[in-house]
Amino acid sequence: MDSQKAYSLAFSEKKNSLTAKQSAYDEKKQMLYEENDEYRKIADRLAVLGPQITVCTFSGDQKKLETIKKEAEKLREEKNALLIANGVLPVTFDCDVCKDTGYVGGKICECVRQLASKIMLKDAGNFAPIENSTFLNFDLSYYSDKETKGTTPKKRMSGILEFTKKYASDFNPKTSESLLFMGNTGVGKTHLSLAIFNELIKNGFNVIYKPAFNLFSDIESEHFNKNSKDNYDAALDCDLLIIDDLGSEFASSYVLSVIYNIINSRILSGKPTIISTNLTIKEIETKYTPRVSSRIIGNYTAKGFLGNDIRQIKKLS
Repeated sequence: MDSQKAYSLAFSEKKNSLTAKQSAYDEKKQMLYEENDEYRKIADRLAVLGPQITVCTFSGDQKKLETIKKEAEKLREEKNALLIANGVLPVTFDCDVCKDTGYVGGKICECVRQLASKIMLKDAGNFAPIENSTFLNFDLSYYSDKETKGTTPKKRMSGILEFTKKYASDFNPKTSESLLFMGNTGVGKTHLSLAIFNELIKNGFNVIYKPAFNLFSDIESEHFNKNSKDNYDAALDCDLLIIDDLGSEFASSYVLSVIYNIINSRILSGKPTIISTNLTIKEIETKYTPRVSSRIIGNYTAKGFLGNDIRQIKKLS
């Protein structure tokens, strides 16, 4: 889900919540009006005084205007006292800053930003364990100290962890580089992709995370059912697109063209992308043609993940 849709849902949720609270308050006031004679008399008198204040204001009769205003003020105090005494309390806002309108001084309130972030995190949570994928709980103890390929898995992954933390903290949608996470299943590619996603969403960036299978099947479904181009347009426009597990999607001719178009368009527009995959460069070239692989090789910073399948290690421990 892109941020535009998330913000739309956040504003809608705020509006619906405020409307429901106001409706409940109005219903209680109406019940009190019907059941309480004293309250009804005060409310009816105030309804009469309102037009009289308007007439006096335009006629310039200041003396009468002040008299009516004093009476109205006294009645409003009595009315409010009766409301409180009968348990009809004013609407309690979730946000005292914007009074649940979503705006402060013409700008989006922080409460809406936080709600939109929660919506985006919840949506991403439909595809992956968002809450369990942070930089803090990335456990290096699962990686071996045994040397392989001129280094150790623990040393390699420690470096990648620090790199991704800095990537998230310094992220700029106009200057940050695109990344290619490569390695076997279960070595931390998804975890660190989601850790970056978590950090950037909290900082207000428009980030989309989706497994390749879900992203491209959604785009293909929209295309052939002619519903919309929401998923495709969002993939092109977001600050950061994270495509997890490239190679798991059904590679129809249409999907192959979409993959090329998204990768190429984001490179041309200078928008960063993170791709994680179990495929080697040779396998990417074979599956997606040299045209795709050359753009990835030439424009992405590759990070080779090392280690054994952590999911299997956890099952055996």
